Amino acid sequence: MAAKAVMLALLVLVSTAQVSMGARRRMELYKPDPADMLSYHSGAVLQGNIPVSIYWYGKFTPAQKSILFDFLLSLSVAPYAAAPSVAQWWSSIDELYLSKAVQTNSNGQSKKTQVLVASQVSDINCSMGKSLTLAQVAALAAQAKPKKGGIALVFTAQDVTVEGFGMSRCGLHGSDAKSGTAYIWVGNPATQCPGECAWPFHQPMYGPQGAPLVAPNGDIGADGMVMNLASMLAGTVTNPFGDGYYQGSRDAPLEAATACPGVFGSGAYPGFAGELKVDQATGASYNANGANGRKYLLPALYNPSTAAVSLSLVQLSMGSRRLMELYIPPASDQLTYHHGSVLSGDIPVSILWYGKFTPTQMSIIADFVVSLTGAPNAATPSVGQWWGTIEQLYLSNAATNSQTSTRVLLDEQVSDEQCSLGKSLTLAQIDQLAARVGTKRGGVALVFTDEDVTVEGFCSSRCGKHGSDASAGTTHIWVGNSAKQCPGQCAWPFAQPVYGPQGTPLVAPNNDVGADGMVMILASMVAGTVTNPYGDGFYQGPQDAPLEACSACPGVYGSGAYPGNAGKLLVDATTGASYNANGANRRKYLLPALYNPATSSCDTLV
Repeated sequence: MAAKAVMLALLVLVSTAQVSMGARRRMELYKPDPADMLSYHSGAVLQGNIPVSIYWYGKFTPAQKSILFDFLLSLSVAPYAAAPSVAQWWSSIDELYLSKAVQTNSNGQSKKTQVLVASQVSDINCSMGKSLTLAQVAALAAQAKPKKGGIALVFTAQDVTVEGFGMSRCGLHGSDAKSGTAYIWVGNPATQCPGECAWPFHQPMYGPQGAPLVAPNGDIGADGMVMNLASMLAGTVTNPFGDGYYQGSRDAPLEAATACPGVFGSGAYPGFAGELKVDQATGASYNANGANGRKYLLPALYNPSTAAVSLSLVQLSMGSRRLMELYIPPASDQLTYHHGSVLSGDIPVSILWYGKFTPTQMSIIADFVVSLTGAPNAATPSVGQWWGTIEQLYLSNAATNSQTSTRVLLDEQVSDEQCSLGKSLTLAQIDQLAARVGTKRGGVALVFTDEDVTVEGFCSSRCGKHGSDASAGTTHIWVGNSAKQCPGQCAWPFAQPVYGPQGTPLVAPNNDVGADGMVMILASMVAGTVTNPYGDGFYQGPQDAPLEACSACPGVYGSGAYPGNAGKLLVDATTGASYNANGANRRKYLLPALYNPATSSCDTLV
């Protein structure tokens, strides 16, 4: 009888297509398919004595150099550091990976691996300039002249920009198979992207918010560099030439440390690094002791033998990335109503098209706006049903809402094809463009920028945003076309992600990755705007960096969603396109899940 009750409960959960928000907290054990796990591909690894050559590009203080240099010494030259130690972390790499590779010494025994600093070069004046391409990073690595079987380390200072830094990477590793050398680049994120590349020592730009931890060596940039260097070093020695240990595609692999993103201690979950040690004198968080009394925070390592994350004596199942148990977080940590205004009644929407959009692109997006409340006869599941869920879960429960129903009415549309403010916009200029539309009180101005227009923070920290003018009673939304600049960040799952779990991109329902991606982001922004227009409505976390109706359910589009998988969706039999909502003029769209405050779950259409 108990078994039947459990099965019935599971059927109810699946039929209601809800993913518990507790998935962000506690996770059940699950064994993924072996074909989908990190494994050995019979290629080379780096073993024995590994000479390391360092290239300091730009200005580093002596203290910063010492922090990084001491970490390298700690790997294999400081075996007597207090436990848990950097040397123990390095030994885990040796034990889990290097000792099991096909390479051995002449006695048939696996080679003991040591990292030895061979040389250092400083380029204080930045001979190649302060804005580097990845090709230039490789050229700098060559100038370090690494020895065969060795690694060149290129460290760039905090005022040096590198292609993709902060947007798609915090570091990288590469190699020259002919010369038998490898290289690693890591940048100092202190001024450019500490939220992306020095978390948890800095507040993240988006996602779950929490108080930053104190950096163990008192330098957010250098301590962040150590974390990224450790991750790159683990990947380099276990997969130096692309045929060693990895998961996924060879050109975008998950490796020894990158397969465990954001995990530094036991009990880790998105936004929480895990249980760590705390220095009683400084309050700094760390998990490894090193040379010269140093303390560091090092990433977890994936254990191929157990399909688990290994960190010192702590293990967390890698199945946590897949199936997750139901858990209700405390009320104070949930998305709730803060007794402010919402938008209701008739909501006039005005559009400013900034740059060049094709008629088809404009139609895709305008039809979505019309579909919200102007296409009641669309096939189910529909955009109208998605909007109805917002009304039911949020608008009808707000104290300031005296309206019985809400309608979105497409009003004026304006085009600025010549990009009157230029093609590189600040957020303040976005506000100016929104003001140009002449939005009516209680209305929303939509600003859409084309694929050639860059916007402050676009791709690196946002795909869109919403704001307001409380005195005028108006709101605005900006969404950019990510087709050229960052489809992996802002048009996933219709484009390959730059990092994280890799999978085949889905076919966009309107055959335009940029426009279909814009609809997904627009939907999320619309949900946030109408439920939290002036910052005192429905939200979770701090008022200036809130999680809202859709952003509280990142990456969830259908039932069964998990990181790297959007969930179970509908597929058009003719085009093969994936979608979950029908709209006006027979359009199909992919819309994000909505957080349900009453059940602490993410509601999906399918």
